[in-house]
Amino acid sequence: MNSPEAVEFAEMARDLTGEAGVNETLSKVIEYAKEFTGSEDGGVALLGAERKLEAARSSDERAGRADTLQDALREGPVVNAARTHKTYLVRDIASDGRWPRWGPLVVDLGLHSVVSTCLYTERHTIGTLNVYSSEPGALSEEDAENIQVFASHAAVAIESAQEGDGLRRAIETRNVIGQAQGLLMERYGLDARRAFDVLRRYSQETNTKLRTVAERLVYERRLPDGE
Repeated sequence: MNSPEAVEFAEMARDLTGEAGVNETLSKVIEYAKEFTGSEDGGVALLGAERKLEAARSSDERAGRADTLQDALREGPVVNAARTHKTYLVRDIASDGRWPRWGPLVVDLGLHSVVSTCLYTERHTIGTLNVYSSEPGALSEEDAENIQVFASHAAVAIESAQEGDGLRRAIETRNVIGQAQGLLMERYGLDARRAFDVLRRYSQETNTKLRTVAERLVYERRLPDGE
């Protein structure tokens, strides 16, 4: 990779780390990936619960559908990239026989070439980054190499955004539970510990998340059973 490209990657990496949250970061990652390759569509699939890949963000409906089909069928370059941490270039999906169920369905969507690469850091496998073109042969080995390098920067940015979102949710949860405790303490003359015990009991008895119980009390002034 020549020096101008290296500078461009560095600038994009700095830009990605400045995004506010996961969704914003994913959108920016897809746009940069499309820009690098001249591809028309792109998407990010994230590894969720039980190591299940889920289409998280896409530039348009057909890219999202192409990613979702791979998860549903358990085959395709996205699935392979996540498993092997490798990059897969498919120059002509119609003539590639590696994924016999997924391939024809994606061709029907009007997509004919794809590059899929794994998004991972030293700590986690995050998911995959995928770009699509409607023309056979539109994506090259150079595109695959560029996406693979870019993915290393993108993975760090996405991981950072996920951690930031998680921290914000934790703080919000703590705040709303504290507000709910305060309401119970004022209304029933409870101390903080007993107020928390009341919230926890309602959470267990109604099989409702503790945060949801607290939010209902704070915003609706009632507990899950209507009291």
